This record gives sequence, structure tokens and C-alpha cells, in this order.
Amino acid sequence: MGRINVFRTKEIKEAIAASPDKAQEIIDNEKELGICVTDENGNYVYVNERYNQIYGYQPGELPGKPFTTVVPPENHKQLQNAHDLFIKNEYEIVRFWEVVKKGGERIQIQAAAAFFDNILGANGKGRKVTFAYYED
Repeated sequence: MGRINVFRTKEIKEAIAASPDKAQEIIDNEKELGICVTDENGNYVYVNERYNQIYGYQPGELPGKPFTTVVPPENHKQLQNAHDLFIKNEYEIVRFWEVVKKGGERIQIQAAAAFFDNILGANGKGRKVTFAYYED
């Protein structure tokens, strides 16, 4: 099984930090990692094409929905709590997660995250940028 490229996630984080107004463009240009941006409540603000491919969604389907849409039901509460803690503490480790594709198939992804408060209309509120790696 492959691993998430932490050097790539670092490059993307640095690019967004250097040009927060270009966050959407930077996220769109990434083809290997699925990237989603969630707000302080855990709702999708933005996802890139690769993220949609991994989870089997069409463009525009996920924004506005809770990120738990792709989480197995038995893990909703645990992962919502983890998201809330991340927004508060701005820290999360890289780890593997079991997730659910649109059709119900469960897959393993590896994820890393970054915190920003100045992208995609954040206006000082927390935004969690999650990087998902999946080998098709």
C-alpha cells in the first residue's frame, strides 16, 4: 500500500499560506491527493476533482454537506469530535481512516490536515484542509 506524500502536503500548505487568495486554484491543480476544505462546523466548503474521484461524487455534490457524509455511520460522533478538536487546536496526525464511497463501498485512505483561517471565505473562522491519499 502506498503512503501519503508528506512532502507534497507540505508544499501545498506552504503555497496556500503564501497565497491564501489562490487556495482554490492551488487545490484544483493537485491531481494525486484528494483535497477537501471544511468549515468550523465540519461542512464541506470545497473539494477538488481527485477528492470527488476517490469518493465517487460529481462536482458540486459535496459542498454544503457534512464531512461525515463519507464517514461510516458508527464513526460519525468520534470523527465530528476529532474535527471540532482540530479546529480548536489546529493539530492532527497523519493516519489511516476507513471511509465510505458514494455507493456504500468502504475503502482505506490515508489523511493529513492543515488549518487556515484566511481561505475560501473563512474570515478568521477555522478551515480544515484535509489531504486524502488513496491508491485506486
